[in-house]
Amino acid sequence: MQLLLPLGLATLGTAYVLQEGTTCILYPESLKNEGQAVDDAPSIHEAFELCGTDGEVIFTDHTFHINSVLNTTNLANCDVVLRGELRFSDDIEYWLANSYSVVFQDQSTAWLFGERMSPLGGKGAGTTVTAKHGIPRTETTATNPVARSVSLFMNPKNLWVDHLNITQPQFWATFVSHSYNVSITNFYVSAISNDEWGTVNTDGYDSWNSDTLLVENAYITNGDDCIAVKGNTTNLTVRNVVCNWGFGMAVGSLGQYPATPDYVENILFEDIVCNNCMEAAFIKTWQGIPEDDSSNGDAGGGGSGTVKNVQFRNFELTNVALPIQISQCIYNEAENNCNTSKMAISDVTWSNIKGTTRYNVAASIYCSDLHPCPGIRFEDVELQSVNSTLGLPMSGTNIQHEVYQCQNIIDQEDSGVPCNRVAPDNYSQVVSSNISDDDDSDDNDETPGTPGVKNGPSVASSGDSDHPGFGAGSRQEKLSFESMGKI
Repeated sequence: MQLLLPLGLATLGTAYVLQEGTTCILYPESLKNEGQAVDDAPSIHEAFELCGTDGEVIFTDHTFHINSVLNTTNLANCDVVLRGELRFSDDIEYWLANSYSVVFQDQSTAWLFGERMSPLGGKGAGTTVTAKHGIPRTETTATNPVARSVSLFMNPKNLWVDHLNITQPQFWATFVSHSYNVSITNFYVSAISNDEWGTVNTDGYDSWNSDTLLVENAYITNGDDCIAVKGNTTNLTVRNVVCNWGFGMAVGSLGQYPATPDYVENILFEDIVCNNCMEAAFIKTWQGIPEDDSSNGDAGGGGSGTVKNVQFRNFELTNVALPIQISQCIYNEAENNCNTSKMAISDVTWSNIKGTTRYNVAASIYCSDLHPCPGIRFEDVELQSVNSTLGLPMSGTNIQHEVYQCQNIIDQEDSGVPCNRVAPDNYSQVVSSNISDDDDSDDNDETPGTPGVKNGPSVASSGDSDHPGFGAGSRQEKLSFESMGKI
C-alpha cells in the first residue's frame, strides 16, 4: 500500500512522502516546483515521524535542499538510506540565528541525529552532504562567530554510518556526542579553498563523551584535524585512513573547562596515511591557567583529567611538518604556560611510524612540570626530511639531522625516544621552518627530559598563506581522489 502524505498548506509547495508499511520514501520539493530550491526539511521531519521507529527512511536519488534545521532524535531501530544529495543553503544569517547549540564545543549544528539508531548509509550507492563552496570562509578565522558542524550524531546507541560523503563543510564535518557503539565506515570528507583563509576548523570527525567507537576506511582532505578525539572519549579505533593537508590524528584538545574534567582512554590509530599534513600523530591539551580571550573560541584552560593508553600504529607519512607532538598549552604557547597543564598523560606509544618530514623536526614531546609523562614509547620510528632523501641540505639551519625534542618524560632512557634536544615549553603545533641552534638559548645544553628544565624561545611561527592547509586551495585541488575507489 502506498500513501501520499501532503505536509500542509503552510509550506512552500506540497512536500510528499510515499509510505509502504514502515518504509517511507522521500522525494524533493524541487520535482514539483520547477527545480527551485524549496526547503525539504518539513518532509524529512514527516518521514522520520512516520517511519522512525522500527522502520526505514529512504532518500531517493535526487538533490534535497536543507534550508532549515533538522532534529531527528526521537528514533528507534530505524534504517536510513541516502541515495542522493543533501544540499544545505547559503543563508548565513538564518544558520547563525537558528542552528542548535552544542554545549562545551563553541559551535552549533544544522542536524541533530540520534537515539537508538541502526544503519545510516548509502548501501553501496554513496551519500553526499554538500554546502556551497565558500561558506566556511565568510569571516576571517580570527573573528569567526559560532560555527556549525554539518552532522551531529547525538545520543545514538548501536549506530552504523556507511558511505557518508561530505563536501565543503562549514565547520567540523561530523561530530559524535554522548554516544555508544557508533561505527562510521567508508567515510569521505573534502574541504578545500581558494581564498586567503583556507579551511581551518574543518575537522573530518570529532568525538566527545562517547564510548566504543569505530572509524574505518576514510579519505579526508581538509585544513584541520582529520580525526580529533575530544574529552571523555573511550575505546575508539581509527583504522585505514588517508589524510591530506590537514593535521592528521589528534587527541584533543583537552582540559579547556575547569569544572568538567576530561578522561580519554584506550585509543588506537592504525594504518594511517598522512600526505602533506601539518601534523600526523599528536596530543594537545590546554594550559592550567585559564585564558579569557574568546575571539576565536580560544577562551579556556585550567581543566584537569587524564589521557591513557593511546597507540599510534603503522603510519606512512609524506612531507609532514611536525609528525609527532605532545603539547600542553594549545592556543596559549606564547604565554609560556605549558608547564602549568593539569592534564596527566601516560602510556602513549608510537610504533612503525615511517616517512618524510618537511623540516628537521621529527617530534616535540613536552609534558608539563605538574604531570611528567610515564609510559612514553617509540617503537620502529623512522623519519627523514624530504631534503635529506634527495641528498640536499636543509635550508636556514646548522642542524642537518632530525630533531627529537623532549621534556619531562619519565624513564626517558628506556622510552626508545632518541631525544637530542630539550622541548621548549611554548612550541607551536604550526611549524613553518627548520630548527637552528642560532635561534636557541643555552638551555638546550641541559639534559632533555629533566623535570623543571626551562627552555629557550620557540623557533616555530604561526602559519603563513603559502602553507598547505592555510590558503593553499590551488594546490589542494590537484589532489587525486582515485584512491577512494580502493576503500
